[in-house]
Amino acid sequence: MANALAGADLELLHSTIVEKLKAQFPQFKLVEFYREEEERRAPSQQNLPALILDLSELEMDPEGDMHTEQLPLIARFEARVIDTFNKPNAKLKIKKLAVQLAYYIFKNKRFHALNNSAVGHATVDAIVEDDFFPELDRFEVWRVDFSMQLGIGENIWQDDGVIPEPVYSWAPEI
Repeated sequence: MANALAGADLELLHSTIVEKLKAQFPQFKLVEFYREEEERRAPSQQNLPALILDLSELEMDPEGDMHTEQLPLIARFEARVIDTFNKPNAKLKIKKLAVQLAYYIFKNKRFHALNNSAVGHATVDAIVEDDFFPELDRFEVWRVDFSMQLGIGENIWQDDGVIPEPVYSWAPEI
């Protein structure tokens, strides 16, 4: 059925990523996906350092087809680490935060609340300075790009049956 998507739950994926990153990095005063249009301006000083997340692309993954009739995708995420430039050692601190974020994603591979075979492990793709966001030109901004495989749709091999329990015996009382 085309209007009933099973597999990877994008809403759960987004909320789990935010929850895990908030818990792991309490120094970020703002962690969120998809800022509303009026909030797309630069964050205020009291919200710095900030972590702004975006799902920038859903790419087809023909090599990731597991023959389950799920749509194989690669979800590409961008995590912008934002802080002010007028603090001492600001350039070094922002790079350190970006590397810590990348290390957390690399080390944990999965966002643990997502025990779903339709959501693959996370892979860090890049850690780069981000100079192309016009609203953030007065800030230090580094971007951590990461991706994960998703399966969208129902898995035709999903087994909802009863798992048998083994029965053991030994001689002479068989």
